[in-house]
Amino acid sequence: MTNIAVETFILGPLETNCYLLTSGKDAIVIDCAPEPFPLLEAIKTRNLNVTAIYLTHMHLDHIGGVGELQQLTGAEVFGNIEDMYLNEVSFSYGGSKEFPQLHDFKATDLKPGKQFIFDQPMMVLDTPGHTRGSLSYFFPALNCVFVGDVIFMIAVGRTDFPGGDSETLLNSIRNRIFILPDETQIHSGHGPMTTVIHEKRNNPFFT
Repeated sequence: MTNIAVETFILGPLETNCYLLTSGKDAIVIDCAPEPFPLLEAIKTRNLNVTAIYLTHMHLDHIGGVGELQQLTGAEVFGNIEDMYLNEVSFSYGGSKEFPQLHDFKATDLKPGKQFIFDQPMMVLDTPGHTRGSLSYFFPALNCVFVGDVIFMIAVGRTDFPGGDSETLLNSIRNRIFILPDETQIHSGHGPMTTVIHEKRNNPFFT
């Protein structure tokens, strides 16, 4: 079985969790916040081959460094283009309208289903509610899922920005995240790692 390492880089003014997954010298990145220097430096100094950048959603604090990362690596960016509406939404409401240079990258539309990363399956899960196009990435071999801002330790993502919907969000968590094995680690866009069973038992939105 391919060994995959997961590293967390806390980047940008909103302390966004950005994830670097590596297998030998090959790597992928999940989300990339503004001010991505520590992540870029790690990639350069370790001479990593970043093959893809995956976006959980397109709020500025998750995409603000993608352009720089793509310029450095030449990696293809994948995300749900339903979130492109956020390019025309003010920063005050979660978008990036005032910062066109920070969303100046091309994203390939990504739909739910199975992909293979480092010869291991990655399930792309449709988890709207925080934004219209929010995606989560489940790696069965790692027992972990990367959820962006869908769910946090004893909290859920905000839904008061354009495209957010609380009922849709809770249904996404119930029907996409809580059906995963109880021991699955939940890697959120902010804050500490948690697990499916911990959130089933303790998250006040579901208990």
